[in-house]
Amino acid sequence: MKNVFLLLMALFYVTACNQAPKKEAPKSTTEPTDSGKPQNDPDLAAITDVIHNFYKWYDGFQQKDNKNFINDKGKHVKLDLPKLDSYLANFKNSGFVSNSFIDGEKAFYKKCETFWQKEENEGPPTGMDADKIFCGQDWDAHFFTTSPVSVQGLGTDKVTATLSGTEVFNPENSVGGSSKSQNLELVKENGKWLISKIECDMGVDVSTSATPEQKMIEDLAAFYTGTLPCKDCDAIETLLTLNADAKRTFTLEEQYKGKKAKTIESNGTWSIADGVVTLKGKTASPKYQVTKEGLIGLNADGSKKDAALGKKYLLKKVLGE
Repeated sequence: MKNVFLLLMALFYVTACNQAPKKEAPKSTTEPTDSGKPQNDPDLAAITDVIHNFYKWYDGFQQKDNKNFINDKGKHVKLDLPKLDSYLANFKNSGFVSNSFIDGEKAFYKKCETFWQKEENEGPPTGMDADKIFCGQDWDAHFFTTSPVSVQGLGTDKVTATLSGTEVFNPENSVGGSSKSQNLELVKENGKWLISKIECDMGVDVSTSATPEQKMIEDLAAFYTGTLPCKDCDAIETLLTLNADAKRTFTLEEQYKGKKAKTIESNGTWSIADGVVTLKGKTASPKYQVTKEGLIGLNADGSKKDAALGKKYLLKKVLGE
């Protein structure tokens, strides 16, 4: 009798287990919740945090920085390249953007400068009448720092993300807000998502298919400084400016130190071929070898100086601090 009872109990438990409802595994989704935070997908969560935190950082940064890399003292607005490098270094140091973002921003402002050369210095110059990061003359920082994010391309190392929500310019009165979306591109580098591009039409078309020569010219356009040897004076303090304008102009300022102190300024155009920059001025055409540190002056016949002497004729490229 006891064995029959145990058998009946075993059959009861087996039947009960088979009839118990099975819990469904949670579904992974790339859709954001109402709060703007994604559910389950770690990449989407990371991308959302990067975008929101970047705009929180930039909102504070833009209130302190007034884009002082623009020189508006002359007839035409010009770029101050060392200050531009310093400005963009803040973005790099924020930890939210990639090198390609920095390159894109620099290319944008250099392209703007080609327009400025044809514009009178009156009113906002081309590309500067709105904020390129918030993509507007007015903006609601709350939209950029809290709006839900959707992503296309998850599972790859390059995605397009879209902020979507309502932008309200008067926080005290939410009535009258308008729907808005903002697209960004991000890349995954060393396991970390970084912003590589913010889509914003500023009326300036920056081609992404620059030729190797164009890229080289943009890379070389900068200030170069050095203290060079002098036969009949103490030294020559030298400042060379290479511009990336349509004519590829340069300015060379030489301050002779010593008893016969004087300053000579010359200008003209420059060219690059086989790693050698040639200045074409009114009276001379000096040549410089391109190196990682900057430019090294060559002999009058274009031949290289020996290594030891070459160091004395180095003009170092000025980088933003």
